[in-house]
Amino acid sequence: MYCRCFGGAVFQQLYTLADTIIAGRFAGQTALTAIGASNSIVNILMAFALGANAGCAVLAARYFGQKDNAKVKTTIYTALIAFAVFSAVLLVAGVLTCRVTLYALKTPGEAMNESVTYLNIYYFGLPSLMLYNLGTGIFSALGDSKTPFLFLVFSSVTNIVLDYYMVQPWGVAGVAWATFIAQGAACILTLIFVFLRARKLMAEKKEEVRAFSGTILKSLILLSLPVILQNSFVSVGNLFIQIRINELAQAQGIGITSGFAAGFKVIVFGVTCLCVYANGLTNFTSQNYGAHKFQRIKSGFRASLVISTVLAAVFAAVCLLCAKPLIGLFMSQEEDYALALQSGIAYVTTIAPFYFIVNIKINADAVVRGCNGNVGFMVSTFSDLILRVVFVFILTSCLGFAGVGWAWAVGWTLGTVIGLSFYFFIPCLKKKNMNLYDEDGNLKISEQNMIA
Repeated sequence: MYCRCFGGAVFQQLYTLADTIIAGRFAGQTALTAIGASNSIVNILMAFALGANAGCAVLAARYFGQKDNAKVKTTIYTALIAFAVFSAVLLVAGVLTCRVTLYALKTPGEAMNESVTYLNIYYFGLPSLMLYNLGTGIFSALGDSKTPFLFLVFSSVTNIVLDYYMVQPWGVAGVAWATFIAQGAACILTLIFVFLRARKLMAEKKEEVRAFSGTILKSLILLSLPVILQNSFVSVGNLFIQIRINELAQAQGIGITSGFAAGFKVIVFGVTCLCVYANGLTNFTSQNYGAHKFQRIKSGFRASLVISTVLAAVFAAVCLLCAKPLIGLFMSQEEDYALALQSGIAYVTTIAPFYFIVNIKINADAVVRGCNGNVGFMVSTFSDLILRVVFVFILTSCLGFAGVGWAWAVGWTLGTVIGLSFYFFIPCLKKKNMNLYDEDGNLKISEQNMIA
């Protein structure tokens, strides 16, 4: 299951890279800028979809584990109805405020119309995105990771193929419609299989299956909200960074925005792979935390750090040695080609060596979260983001666009210090507490001696 999750995340990142590359090369820099300018808003919408996924998955899994199939089915139906209505509301609100929002983000004038077009089409695809993510969460809750992975592969390949054929005649609108069609098809397939799977869940006669439950909706909201808030906070932070990027583009040229969009995609690919790998460490830590096998947690952290450092080294080397061809993949020969290429290369090469630093933070955060330290994990995550936002505005005022890369470097470094501080203060990893248990997780001394 973990391999599918890791493969799915990598595959999804490759798909988004291909999506952006096709747009940049065949529709030009304004298309790349339009997508980059819209990404901060798209990520906020994605936060709602991921929250819906997580909330529905947790609640459905809970009832499935209790073998209460009636409540599993009620949860599925309630979630689909509630989030379909919610996505429709977001759709209407988004379309009505699209241009105003992009103006507030200081989107470059050259890319404004294409940004509006791209974002509006994305809004119309929002119900498909929301329901597809709900479907994958439901399958995961029922112990099936293979089906959503296959749907992801189908959606991604379809999107890339449609991108290639639709981008040349219709530009950025073609890219958006390709995403709309691919997500819509994946959504329909997912819903069909969800309903087929739900029908197989046999409820006892005394159990009532309801199409909608207010009580279950309340539980869904409570479970979804923390994930939505966490991801939204990160997306809103990136939105402020995007405002500063757009300000620099207005002063120096649209190449700044397209260069940042390309470089950001490259850097995020590596970070996402490291984070997905660290999720395995979180699961390992959580299992051993529950079994009181604390020494294994430390050993697992060290082993994970070694393996992930090798991955970080690969990503750093590729970014440093191949920055120009990597960024060039996203570009077409246009007026601001040189500025876009220069900006993207500067951003990537500045940040790449700090993969080693952020990798330590990602692993430390994984252990903290696995040891039930959700508060520490959230503080570490948010402080890293806040630091990057603050330093983007400080450093770009004196270094120009170069300050963006250094803001990431400083934010990652200080964030790593904060993350490690939470790791070193994990109570169960203190030597005196570790010595209370043997290798099998059994107490060495009695509770009376512990109290004494």
